[in-house]
Amino acid sequence: MKCVKCDGILERIESEGIELDKCPKCSGIWFDFNELKEVLELKDISDFADEVKEQESSELDDKKGHCPRCGGNGNLTPVYNTEHDIHIDTCSVCYGKWLDGGELVALKKNKLWKTIKSFFI
Repeated sequence: MKCVKCDGILERIESEGIELDKCPKCSGIWFDFNELKEVLELKDISDFADEVKEQESSELDDKKGHCPRCGGNGNLTPVYNTEHDIHIDTCSVCYGKWLDGGELVALKKNKLWKTIKSFFI
């Protein structure tokens, strides 16, 4: 699958029985339905996430994307958390989610996922 935000090709990564698609170029991660919840419930997410320089991530934050799972038929709608500058791009067709590089770490560090779990995941 093509990356949602850059010209990279998503690669499958697996840990603890969860398979995700991650871009080796921008570190963005695609989550199929319910995978984000599963990953955020793990104690250790280091197999999936890495820190990204703020400048690299912010350049891609505002870029609109198409769902890689729906073959471009689903437009991703960004849902913002301005307090922590996290954008969860969500497909309205398959309910997949995209996090730009560094956002998974930020979600886990700030324990935001517990607050937003009820309406995002």
